[in-house]
Amino acid sequence: MRKSSVCLSSFLVVALAIVIPAFVKPLANAQTTSKTSSAPVLPYSPSLDLTSMDKSVEPCVDLYTYSCGGWQKNNPIPPDQTSWSVYGKLYQDNLIFLRGMLEQAAQPDQPNQTQRNAVTQKIGDFYAACMDEGAVEKRGLATIQPELDAIAQIKSARDLTAVVARLQLTYSRYSFSSSMLFAAGSTQDPDDSEHVIADVDQGGLGMPDRDYYVKDDAKSKEIRERYVQHVQRVFELTGDNPAAAKQEAEVVMRLETAMAKASLTRVERRDPHKLVHKMKVADLTQLAPNFDWPGYYREMRYPEFAILNVDAPEFIKELNSLLSSESVDAWKTYLRFHVADVSSSYLSSKFVEENFEFYRKYLRGAKQMQPRWKRCVQYVDNDLGEALGQV
Repeated sequence: MRKSSVCLSSFLVVALAIVIPAFVKPLANAQTTSKTSSAPVLPYSPSLDLTSMDKSVEPCVDLYTYSCGGWQKNNPIPPDQTSWSVYGKLYQDNLIFLRGMLEQAAQPDQPNQTQRNAVTQKIGDFYAACMDEGAVEKRGLATIQPELDAIAQIKSARDLTAVVARLQLTYSRYSFSSSMLFAAGSTQDPDDSEHVIADVDQGGLGMPDRDYYVKDDAKSKEIRERYVQHVQRVFELTGDNPAAAKQEAEVVMRLETAMAKASLTRVERRDPHKLVHKMKVADLTQLAPNFDWPGYYREMRYPEFAILNVDAPEFIKELNSLLSSESVDAWKTYLRFHVADVSSSYLSSKFVEENFEFYRKYLRGAKQMQPRWKRCVQYVDNDLGEALGQV
């Protein structure tokens, strides 16, 4: 769903002006008696833009529209955005600035020009590779084929450990949904903020929240139907025939629904005490013995640690049950989808379009895809932000 445009600063200023008018008049009187020398030097732009207001609206009925209605009318949400604000405009201006730097950095060294240094070449080559749509189309699934091959070689539930660790290392930085079965990482010790400890949490869903899988209203049912169609389409793009892809989509939906039902709600997660369950790896193994936790942490190259926190033990227990009740082929199907889905934005145009159609257009309300240059600038900033910052 696309978010309404916002002008929060003006809203707060107007709210204060209306709610506490008793303070405004004395302030105005004080200003009239101040010395001329204290006035701001021109040119001066006041912080409150009155054109952002809509004075045709009664403020006691709709204070927000009264404060920001003018800004909303003058700043419609751009078709490639899902929300819009003064900060969004600033961010877009910054992307244009970064684009100029990256396009210059992407140019090969030429005689009589300043030679690119190692950092400039790194970000320039990254951006140039991203903008080379012909090469991306030609490469097809080659970039994710090693992961797909690793999944194909899984023979038992215990074999999942090494593959899941590899996939999390590869993909978790792109999306929370890419957490593959569960989320894991490090977090502040809930009992001692000066220390950081290992953490295991719920995750592994393809849609934004567990409520998408369990709510029973008409819209939620429609979203689930569309999601299954999306999953089927992704399998078809990887080369599966429509009949097989439809069955595989139903498998993915069944597994994710079971995980969603065992997940904490957003409201429950607001209570920090419900997220604190500190234990040793041996305790975690006892909680979920169908997953090789010591092997997982070795594969993930964690340093040695004594204690970790499990945010959602009931989710981990349900995952443990699913690892034994569901077939290995079902889990391989689940992993294949998530590898392809989380990679879709970086693959050939058909994957990119399918990803946009479901996640940004259908779920979030964007009317058109962002131009490729804009997406590539953001990829550089996300993956090579420190290098880009140096330049």
